[in-house]
Amino acid sequence: MPIIQIILIGLIAAVLIILLKPYQPTIAFLLLMVTTIFLFYFILVPLGEIIELLRSLSDRFRLEFTYLDTVFQIIGIAYLTELGSQLTKDVGLGSIATKIELIGKISIIFVSVPILTAVIELIIHFIPY
Repeated sequence: MPIIQIILIGLIAAVLIILLKPYQPTIAFLLLMVTTIFLFYFILVPLGEIIELLRSLSDRFRLEFTYLDTVFQIIGIAYLTELGSQLTKDVGLGSIATKIELIGKISIIFVSVPILTAVIELIIHFIPY
């Protein structure tokens, strides 16, 4: 789907949400969630192709994909956290949005432990005893 169609879907949904919000806030929120998920889906297809390309390159050059996989997990957590945070901010629930962001940051730290461990081991390896 070309970018113009995606933008038009977003704009039409935004107008509908603005029109519905004063009279039917629940339906407006559901439309917001459905539109967000629908638009987010169109990012997943090209993103999957990019990940597959990087995996094939890592196989071709015999690189360890573990670290690159961890970086992709971190990027995915960051984007999903931002998406959830923005959705809750859109309905006026800033305190929940803050908690979602905190959980996302802690999840990123948890996922990045293998990279941090490798960096620490590399530093220790270069320090003379």
